[in-house]
Amino acid sequence: MVVHVFVLLALSFVVVGAVQVDRIDEPDRPAGIVLAKKTDQVAREYFDETVSEPTDNTEASYDSDRASEAITASESPPDSYVISDFTLPSAADISLAGVASADAPRLTVSGRRTKLPGVDESAIIAEAQERFRAANARGPTTSLGIFGSKEAVGGSFVFLIDRSKSMGGGGLGVLLEAEKELVRVLKRLEPVHRFQVAVYHNKCIYLKERELLSATDENKAAVGDFLATKAAFGATEHTLALMSVLRLKPDVIFLLTDGGEPGLKDHEMRAITALAGERTSIHCLHFGSQPSPKRNNFLQRLAAATGGEYGYVDVTQK
Repeated sequence: MVVHVFVLLALSFVVVGAVQVDRIDEPDRPAGIVLAKKTDQVAREYFDETVSEPTDNTEASYDSDRASEAITASESPPDSYVISDFTLPSAADISLAGVASADAPRLTVSGRRTKLPGVDESAIIAEAQERFRAANARGPTTSLGIFGSKEAVGGSFVFLIDRSKSMGGGGLGVLLEAEKELVRVLKRLEPVHRFQVAVYHNKCIYLKERELLSATDENKAAVGDFLATKAAFGATEHTLALMSVLRLKPDVIFLLTDGGEPGLKDHEMRAITALAGERTSIHCLHFGSQPSPKRNNFLQRLAAATGGEYGYVDVTQK
């Protein structure tokens, strides 16, 4: 027991000494309360209630004067940071190369699209559509023109001929000339190509079957007899005939007509254009006995709307 008591006393002295050493190593740190008051000038006043002066080790304390100066300086940036007032240039002040002013050139609007001055949009669209149709034609392609028209590119062709009374021998006499022209043109087609010949007045009649035919010698030879037996009479139904042949989905339609009334109304034009889509272009051959046709007639609009070409033939001029 004596030994145990002696050991406990010795340990207590050691622990107390260590605690005292730790307390001696720890420096004293002053504490206090700092009050801040915001004035109308957005400056802040600090009130330090601490009695003793801060020692060298009080790195976390604040100098009230320096803090106040720093806050005031941050709220009032130096002149070098302030951007002076300036005015952005107006559109009229901008100089464009080759343009007199920002208002020129003025654009004219055609339909829903903006038309650029000096640019033949219809020719650009027709050329782009022709390339598209040639690339997407079903089978090998070739190019054909009729009555001196611009040649159209495709692999399947429909020749739609108006056989109303005004197109016959008692009128313009186009049917006989059309027969000769088709016999000549069809010689350029190979059996890999397809074609169809249809005549119409108030209804549409097809060569053989109502479908695209292979351009064999037999089918091409049947065209002459087919046209020779179709007399010209009756009125004209352009819409009915066009809607009928468009269902064959050819690459190219050659429409031969004198453009007799009734012409295509706006809703009929939209329906035909929609059915033609991106595949079929309609090339209109307009026959008449005058030196020039009426401007902006429905055949011109139809050709432009479907990416085709329009041509006028004066039958009095061979």
